[in-house]
Amino acid sequence: MAAPPEQPGNTARAFGAIVDLHQRSIYRYLVRCTGKDDDAQELFQETFLRAYRAYADLPADANHRAWLFRIATNLVKNYIRGQQRYRKVFVADTPLPAPGVQPTTPEQTFHSQETAHILLNALGALPFRQRTALIQRQLEGRAYREIAENLDCSEDSARAHVYQALKKLRADWQRVTTGEERRCHANPEA
Repeated sequence: MAAPPEQPGNTARAFGAIVDLHQRSIYRYLVRCTGKDDDAQELFQETFLRAYRAYADLPADANHRAWLFRIATNLVKNYIRGQQRYRKVFVADTPLPAPGVQPTTPEQTFHSQETAHILLNALGALPFRQRTALIQRQLEGRAYREIAENLDCSEDSARAHVYQALKKLRADWQRVTTGEERRCHANPEA
């Protein structure tokens, strides 16, 4: 016997359950990709608006989380293209604290904020696929298979994007820390 057709109220309830389950991770992902709370909020709303419009056509056995991340990733891609048109530089409004470590002195606070600022700028300078692959893998804990689905590429390409992103971040970090050490050695009283 076939299942009865879904009523509009049932569809809204089912979609509401999906939103409740995934909204926090989607929002976190968007904040990390954009670096701006306001822009992330707009993309978040657009993600779920587009998802709601397409929900009726989604297969019953679909992976809702992967589907939502793909919508969000496509919106981030468009957002980044728009930002590049206006040549805006990626700078987070507020620096991210070092995970699990709380600074105890003003100097440590300054250095942790400076480190977060450097890393966020380096992350923002990465090409779209490398940036989003790295965020999904390292910060969101996504499997390469899911990253590949979101970026519409193979798992090997997803791995390569993460690898290249890490390689570039390490090179930037090495360049910055080497420069800082040079300045400290040149002027030890600074």
